[in-house]
Amino acid sequence: MATTTSAKRQAAAAAKRAKAEVEAGAEDVAAEARQAGARARRQASALEDTLTRSAEDIAATVSERLRAVGVDTDRMVDVAKEQATELQQLIEAEIRERPLRALGLAAAVGLFVGFLSAR
Repeated sequence: MATTTSAKRQAAAAAKRAKAEVEAGAEDVAAEARQAGARARRQASALEDTLTRSAEDIAATVSERLRAVGVDTDRMVDVAKEQATELQQLIEAEIRERPLRALGLAAAVGLFVGFLSAR
């Protein structure tokens, strides 16, 4: 009987040690995952900053080259804004005149985009 009790105690102690090791391992894995996530966020932020600077540099270079060949980029921006405003007004007028048609078109576009994104 004593050996059975002793074996049970040893088994319980071994199970307790195994549980503690598993918990410690899980904590280590969680800590490593947190560190990897933080590292990924830092790298993503640095990449975003680099891409933003690159895009700004490209836009400045294109603008300079357009100006060098005599294109007034400020006027182009003004014209684009005017056209966007006119297009917005046309769309608003169309929606007011034919709301069901506009709703149908919006639904069709939504289905099309949904179909494409599901692929």
